[in-house]
Amino acid sequence: MKKILTAIAVVCAGMATPYTASAQFNIPSFGGSKSSAPAADLGGQQTTLVKNFVAANVDVLKANSKMGEALGLKATAADAEAVAQQLSSGSTFDKDAASKAATAVGDTGGAIAAKLAEKPALDAAAKATYTQGLLSLAKGVVRYTGLGKDVSAMGDGLKSAPLTQLPSLGAASYVVTKFPTSTTEVLKALKNAVDFAKSNGIEVPAEATSLL
Repeated sequence: MKKILTAIAVVCAGMATPYTASAQFNIPSFGGSKSSAPAADLGGQQTTLVKNFVAANVDVLKANSKMGEALGLKATAADAEAVAQQLSSGSTFDKDAASKAATAVGDTGGAIAAKLAEKPALDAAAKATYTQGLLSLAKGVVRYTGLGKDVSAMGDGLKSAPLTQLPSLGAASYVVTKFPTSTTEVLKALKNAVDFAKSNGIEVPAEATSLL
């Protein structure tokens, strides 16, 4: 367990450094350059970026649903699961979808963090459910990690995009701006989840360490 926790801590520390600094993603003063990419290219990049951002948050919401259930937070678990299902079945990846995903992660994650701080005791069944949540959370972290290059590229694209194109790129702008904070919050959630597991005899799954 000690080796597993150390590995996760090292990876988290490495990921946190670039993602918490907004300058790394060239969060832009939007508009103005004539060297911008064609509108269709930025539109396609936006769709892919938002889709992947939503998918990362869906993994975290699934984690929050399982951990909320394990911790006895029935309403939180239900809310997280409902939003995860809604976003998973949706085909529209716009600013509203990205915002809904990030907001739901923040709300349900906050409730879980507060409950973890109370250091509740879990029975064997709850521990097993919690472990499932921890695995989903690790997957979400991996998805967030993979988004870094796309966020940076989109930030460059927004910086050079003409002012007339920016109104159609609101979803991309939201993700580029929100990403550093969201990543920091997800990494913190993973650390808290692992710390709680360590304190309560809950084994961190091998699958989580391989993903990290």
